[in-house]
Amino acid sequence: MRIHITYILFIVMMAAATTMGANASVLDSLSYDARLGYTVGGTIPTHIGKEIRGINSFNPGLNFSLAAEVTLPLGSRWAVHSGLRMELGSMDVDSRVKNYDIEVVRGDESLKGVFMGNVRIKTTQRRLTLPLQAQYSFSPEFRLRGGMFMGWLFSRKFWGWAYDGYLREGTPVGAKIEMGHDAGDRGDFDFDHNMRHMQWGLDVGADWQFHRRWGLFAELTYGFGGLFKSDFHSVQTLRPMYGTLGILYRIK
Repeated sequence: MRIHITYILFIVMMAAATTMGANASVLDSLSYDARLGYTVGGTIPTHIGKEIRGINSFNPGLNFSLAAEVTLPLGSRWAVHSGLRMELGSMDVDSRVKNYDIEVVRGDESLKGVFMGNVRIKTTQRRLTLPLQAQYSFSPEFRLRGGMFMGWLFSRKFWGWAYDGYLREGTPVGAKIEMGHDAGDRGDFDFDHNMRHMQWGLDVGADWQFHRRWGLFAELTYGFGGLFKSDFHSVQTLRPMYGTLGILYRIK
């Protein structure tokens, strides 16, 4: 998939170079900017089912993105926008659940079944992302962008615990196992190695150039692929979804 996107970007740039004429240089037409943003979001379920009865607390963490991006104009309004981003994402959510499918470890025991009580989930992700977007300029100051992204998680963690409730082992009518509040009494889980390295999905954004060099931007990314590998079923399907607000500096 990564190779295919590289080919597409190369073909688009070559086509643009042809239409711009012999006297125009593709490199001279490129514009570059650096971006720093604050990110809010997390890994969300594909749907909030009846298993989630409420949110006790939510902490999005201190997340940011740092990017170097490039724009190739295709005419007076349209352009191709791409670059490389380093994105840090984290989340800490505590939920009340009922009949929640889960697999936990307590002491030397591995327990699997449906849980009623509270579940706390923590995740941190460090991702290198390649966006590929079409850009439309309404004016020299305001631009909209939309397209796809591909990301590689070079650091990933997903852990938590089930507490203050009970687990029905195997099925909703299985043996009842009480879960306490403290370490040793609760059920812990750690699913780092079950997470995918590769993420991909939708990426849309907007830029406002309020100064010759400085501007503001907003970005929204939504992952189409699940956070976990396809053969992993210990928690429900989760997808990355983040919104970013930040500043940009026009280098050229």
